[in-house]
Amino acid sequence: MKLRELGEHRFIEDILSQYVSSNVNLDVYEEGGIGLKIDGFPIKYTFPFMDFYDIGWKAVIAVMSDLLSYGVKPSVVLVSFGLNPDMEVDDAKRLVMGVNDASRYYGSSYGGGDTNSSTNSGWIDVSAFGNIICKERPKSAAGDLIFVTGKLGYTTSVFLWYNSGGKFPLDHESMLRLKHPIVNRALLKVHQKLCDTISLGTDISDGIMVSLDKIARYVGYGIKLDYLPLTPHIKAMIDNKVITLEDVLKISGEEYETIFVVKKEKVSQFLEVINKIGIEIIKIGELVDNYPQVSIGPTKQEIHGWDNFKGWF
Repeated sequence: MKLRELGEHRFIEDILSQYVSSNVNLDVYEEGGIGLKIDGFPIKYTFPFMDFYDIGWKAVIAVMSDLLSYGVKPSVVLVSFGLNPDMEVDDAKRLVMGVNDASRYYGSSYGGGDTNSSTNSGWIDVSAFGNIICKERPKSAAGDLIFVTGKLGYTTSVFLWYNSGGKFPLDHESMLRLKHPIVNRALLKVHQKLCDTISLGTDISDGIMVSLDKIARYVGYGIKLDYLPLTPHIKAMIDNKVITLEDVLKISGEEYETIFVVKKEKVSQFLEVINKIGIEIIKIGELVDNYPQVSIGPTKQEIHGWDNFKGWF
């Protein structure tokens, strides 16, 4: 069997899980009060409106999104580059500048890393670590509520435009969010004030359904969704029957929003803090006492999203 047949998610679940000392349903590894994360991609995974500075910035944001969502204050960033020797020096410099600026934006030091030679487009892998803010968290239970920090579909809009060769319109705000993504630094304040309220925080950069499925597996409960907040651009396309909700859930990813699982008895405290800090928050569902799965209303959902071996599935 080839990896493209098994898929990245099955490879992690069936094989990697046998050897690693962490729970593979969590995107952040923690040890002794330290949270660690590594993420990367081929440099060719980009868009015509992005330059090398944007790629460096985005590579760091992918890691910061996981750390801040989980409640880790990042301190050091390390990067491994695989660069084609025929690459222009100025392009390589801009790649490093993007890494450095994004690291500094989140209060981290860019400590260096490793530089390698590569054929084709090359790659960039970013690792970072820092202190976990909450030493203890409440345990998740049925009835706990699920919130997300923003609307969904911005990246779907760009993916549809790109994959169709421009047949779909390119929404300007969606383009900016992919070109220069930003994770709200105030997420750290949320964790600092709500250690007894939030049982879990994670980002949705792998796609909303993939992330929800991992949450369900980790906490051991089902997830019942009653609302998916979509961007006006995407909602209009669904209403006009240009695309379906299933298309949106499948062609997704790289949306650096945060999901919070919140204790049902602490919701008012959670909303008060969130509103004072000024973070958009939307309730989308709750944990239910059944087999770990994701449903919209009474209907169980197939899990769609991005897979690095299969592509969108």
